[in-house]
Amino acid sequence: MKRRNFIRGLGLGSAALVTSKTAGFNAGSVNTPLPPFEYGKILSLDDAETEEGLIMVRIELKDHPDKEPYFHKGKIKVKDAEIRRMKSYFFEQDEDEFSGDLSTYKVYLHEHDAEVIVLWLAGASTGTGIYLRGRNNCQFRISDLLDNDEVELECDGMKIKANLLLDREIGEIRLADFGAEEPGENFDFIAMADPQGGLPDDENQLDTRMKIHNAFIQESVALANRLDFNPLFTVIIGDVCDKWGYEKDLQQMNAFLSELNSPVLYGIGNHETLLRSEFGPGYNMQAFNHFIAAQKAINGLDKLLYSFNAGSWHFVVWPDPLRPGFWETHPHYFDWLERDLEKYRDRPTMVFQHVPVHPAGISPHINYAESVFVKRTFLEILSRHGNVKYCLSGHVHIPVRASFKTAVSFRGIKLINLPAAGYRPRAFGEEDFYGGPTQGITMVHIRGTEASIQYKTVTEEVFDYPTELPEFDENAYPLWLKYKWELSAEDRIVNGDFNDGFKGWARRFVYQEDHDPSNLCEIRPSPENANARSLYLFARKRGYMAPGQDRLPQDINRICQAVKLEKGLSPFLRFNYRINGQHTDMNGYCGGYVWMEGYSRSNKVLNLMYSVNKIWVNIGGQYSDYRSVPNIQMGLQSRADSCNECLLNIREDHDSHSQGRSFRGLDIDRLIINLGVWNINDGDDQPFGIYFNGFRLDYDLPGSSQAGGIRIDPKAKEDEWWRNKIWPSKNIAGEHRYIIATQKI
Repeated sequence: MKRRNFIRGLGLGSAALVTSKTAGFNAGSVNTPLPPFEYGKILSLDDAETEEGLIMVRIELKDHPDKEPYFHKGKIKVKDAEIRRMKSYFFEQDEDEFSGDLSTYKVYLHEHDAEVIVLWLAGASTGTGIYLRGRNNCQFRISDLLDNDEVELECDGMKIKANLLLDREIGEIRLADFGAEEPGENFDFIAMADPQGGLPDDENQLDTRMKIHNAFIQESVALANRLDFNPLFTVIIGDVCDKWGYEKDLQQMNAFLSELNSPVLYGIGNHETLLRSEFGPGYNMQAFNHFIAAQKAINGLDKLLYSFNAGSWHFVVWPDPLRPGFWETHPHYFDWLERDLEKYRDRPTMVFQHVPVHPAGISPHINYAESVFVKRTFLEILSRHGNVKYCLSGHVHIPVRASFKTAVSFRGIKLINLPAAGYRPRAFGEEDFYGGPTQGITMVHIRGTEASIQYKTVTEEVFDYPTELPEFDENAYPLWLKYKWELSAEDRIVNGDFNDGFKGWARRFVYQEDHDPSNLCEIRPSPENANARSLYLFARKRGYMAPGQDRLPQDINRICQAVKLEKGLSPFLRFNYRINGQHTDMNGYCGGYVWMEGYSRSNKVLNLMYSVNKIWVNIGGQYSDYRSVPNIQMGLQSRADSCNECLLNIREDHDSHSQGRSFRGLDIDRLIINLGVWNINDGDDQPFGIYFNGFRLDYDLPGSSQAGGIRIDPKAKEDEWWRNKIWPSKNIAGEHRYIIATQKI
């Protein structure tokens, strides 16, 4: 079978583009159109053959939306081809099972979840048949995948999709491919995160913010060109442009970055594609055409995922578009990374990825990050051989001080989130080192098998990252690499009185300012009894109100515990709470809450929120499933400085206010009890403080939900808040703002 390169770059070929500086873009020519580019369609089986000479087949298993969740057992057989390897992705731990050698699997299927299996076939032909055998059997042939972008089947009540996977945008490259020379054992290079600029011609959206970004990008480029060493290359770690991969913005960024005195490499972030990009049916790569066209123009490459060697080191550029469905449709990227790192297991390795795999400690980067499966799978692959020494990321627009405070080591890998080259920093609540702009460049110095990293701001301050970093404790903050339904659950609430500190409770990593922190999560003496203990949660607007800092609402200050439920019984939750009136603004957009989430295995089936004061209705973000499992909002008594004894009749509250199945029909096997506070993080401080203690789970008690002797009713609509409800959500001069005026005139 002859492998055919069918990626179509309709401009100059890469060999004609590459120079010793950048790869052929005319510096400053912002009006020069990008060379037309199209990924291409599969016209024959030759087009689908990988670099290994194999054919990749992706099979997706998903519950039919009209069916109840259920376990499905099956086996995969292939006729007239050899299975070289077979892997599963998005299988849930301790729930789904897959044996690649025996081609057998067991999956728990529900509509919120999809399991993916990938086959690598040798000797495949159009007549090769793939059979899925369960209670009923179904089959398709390779010819079906050539005639259609994908095939859809129904078998045993589940929906099956299958398509061919391609790898033309993946591969190992050489330094000469992008205009770099062999450096020897000692060399330096530059990393720039989030320049995020473009052509500011849109009056209604981001024109002012892009002008600000562009100015700092030009300063960062000039800073790089003034260095007293010659960088081997400059790598842009995602968010090259500010909007959504528009051609005109990428043209402008090529014009800026082609001024660098070194070859330029691009990694893809979440701003190079449209927000609602589609990656199907089949292997749909249309979303990346503009990005790859810009990449070909500036360095002659046509890759999303690639690696190369320089000196004794190996480097990997990992893509992070952060778009729903991308990893489910590109699972073979993980396999390629595994094999690439295995091949170079004896070389120290550095990885560049846009979205960090270690927590930043502010709310947007819980849900504005990759899923638990993606983070966990990626880290497991990186740490397998011990050769990956560094992983550098961007995305957060982190201040320099916060970059140093959040940098960690994980299984021998130094994880460092870099400040932006163009975007102004997000609000981490405290002044940065020396004040002034934080934009700049990262300088990486390679000396043999050792590396050292410095950050230099556009105002010439230089900061050295330490060679030793604190170890990230995944047990202290388990929810970063675990789903809530994976938390250990007991038959009763553990340490509901907090006399054993946080034992039994899972905490989030929350960024702490050095002085006067904006979030507190502490065990304190109870206000009613100094010999007893309470959880105290407090949140206010993060401090240091510098121009350009995004003021996104904060709900990260929360803890949770999983507890098993007894089947067929009605659960009641008892606890006490007390609002700290001295440190609470009862007129502010802030509040405290007890959030009940119910799971049937991995399937989220219950969202029930009890809150004091105002409530932000989408607490938890996209990973809380609030769109598919609507959050029932209930109000708690807001009397300050007095103890409120609370009893929640969970079944009755759900059944009285849900439009779906009854509580008993949800088949909940574990309840997640979340305790938290939130703050709008804009305008005035609007603080909120609350004590919790005395948590106990009982069953089949009499009575309805009540707090402080007052019946609990649905939350008043005027006490619910969401973006754009009262004030427009805008980007003004680089800031995400919700409250436009901060003072009454």
